[in-house]
Amino acid sequence: MKLRTTLKIATATSVILLCLGFAFSLYFRMSVTERAEDFDLYTLVPADSKVIVDTDNMVSLMQSINELNCSKDQRFLYFSRFFVYLKDHINTLLEHTPHGLSKQMNKMLISFHEPNGDRDQLFYCRLGAGDYEFIEQFIHKYFASSFPSRFFDYKGEEIRIYPMPDDTFLACYVTTEFLVVSYQKKLIEQVIDARLNKQSILADKNFSKIREARRMVTPATIYVDMHTVDMGKESDALRYQSSIGGWTEFNVNLNGDAIYLSGINYDADSCNTFMNTLRTMKPVEEFPGDILPASTFFFTKGSVSNLDSVLNFTSVHSYTQATYSDAIMDGDKAVYEFMKECVGDAAITCMFQAGDSLAQSSYIVWSTLLNNVSKAKQALANLCNLTPRHEGVISLYTLPRNTLFAQLTGITDSSLQTYACIHKKQLLISSDAAALHAYVEVLEKENSVLEGTPAYEDMVASLSQSYNFVMMGDMEEILDQPEGYVRFIPNLFFRYGKFFRHFTLTTQFTCIDNIVYPNLILTYKGVQPVEN
Repeated sequence: MKLRTTLKIATATSVILLCLGFAFSLYFRMSVTERAEDFDLYTLVPADSKVIVDTDNMVSLMQSINELNCSKDQRFLYFSRFFVYLKDHINTLLEHTPHGLSKQMNKMLISFHEPNGDRDQLFYCRLGAGDYEFIEQFIHKYFASSFPSRFFDYKGEEIRIYPMPDDTFLACYVTTEFLVVSYQKKLIEQVIDARLNKQSILADKNFSKIREARRMVTPATIYVDMHTVDMGKESDALRYQSSIGGWTEFNVNLNGDAIYLSGINYDADSCNTFMNTLRTMKPVEEFPGDILPASTFFFTKGSVSNLDSVLNFTSVHSYTQATYSDAIMDGDKAVYEFMKECVGDAAITCMFQAGDSLAQSSYIVWSTLLNNVSKAKQALANLCNLTPRHEGVISLYTLPRNTLFAQLTGITDSSLQTYACIHKKQLLISSDAAALHAYVEVLEKENSVLEGTPAYEDMVASLSQSYNFVMMGDMEEILDQPEGYVRFIPNLFFRYGKFFRHFTLTTQFTCIDNIVYPNLILTYKGVQPVEN
């Protein structure tokens, strides 16, 4: 064969091979990217996760958090070590990616596990083409120390342990498709087990159902397993575990002074939970600002149209049984029969400041509208078996010793001795007779109620007019209350009280077609002026 012919064939072959190589390379890169985009991070999440934070745009979420006014005032919620590192290093990370993080890396999950410390978490993100090498370089540059990284084999999968500058260790599980990081090697092992055994959180039918019904695109979505939510201060000897509901999805929106969590819960099973109790109730209308003192810093209003269901839920908690006896049981039955006959479909609990600076710091009153005032007065007199004593503007009844006040208000520090009075069309009950006097005296004055105050009006403007339960509280005041108060406030808010005390908390539960919509609003109060 002639040399010229040989060169032509060689040249043509090289071009073909070059084109084929380029095509295969392009196809391979596209395949890696497509697989990463399709890879479901939830197939890695262990089934014992209690909370999962999900975002499709990690950079945007971090920027939104930094733009909150509380962040500008240097007030951050440090509930996660990973969020701290992301906040501290996100700009450094972006400096090394001039075109921004890949779509895959922007997809992030954080799952929370027992015992719920700030290191009992897993961080997950997808990896696209080139991200694997980038992560390697970033870790070695910013998180490596004089101690070398170590490698462990777990069921054929590699776990890398990186020493951190603060003498902690970071465990990593990384492939070309995803990255998982934790401070706990055992949690990484659970991830590998979930992946290999196909027993991740997706095996939970209730979780899969709510995840499949995801409604909207927001900066972040939070999934919370509300079957066992700690509803007590950590130092409270009478704290109890209250079952709020099942898996609940919250869509998060951030806006200046407010953090909005818009939730949904489908988990209508047979369990004795707060949300299932709400499902048995008729909704209530309107807000109670016109019958609450202006100094009210915490109140709830909820439906009691099915009082049996309410008491069935509250009576199982240990704080209502701590001093139970036959006499208390008889008192419960007597007060229950009176309430079933006379009270309306909605009840209110309020905590307000005492007007007298020498008095106790706050008062607590439970109230409801009466169906028939005359009938209620007679029934109340029969219940108490004696004529009420007249004190100032009220006639005060001493009720039989009972636990119903504790059950209906969540106040565990009740002496079981409760008092009642009727003011206009309201039945008022408290464990402190002075509280009833103070409440009525306030309502008898002009311009002394909560309605019309800026904070209250701003709160109700963002809520539904028809609902099953609503709660509003000034967290600074609530956190300063004695042990055993405000059982409706989850322990999370006490654990991170340094942050939450700068907010007011508003929660509303609405039930429509057996679906519960819990909505939560945290409103930042800003920097308070220092009193001289």
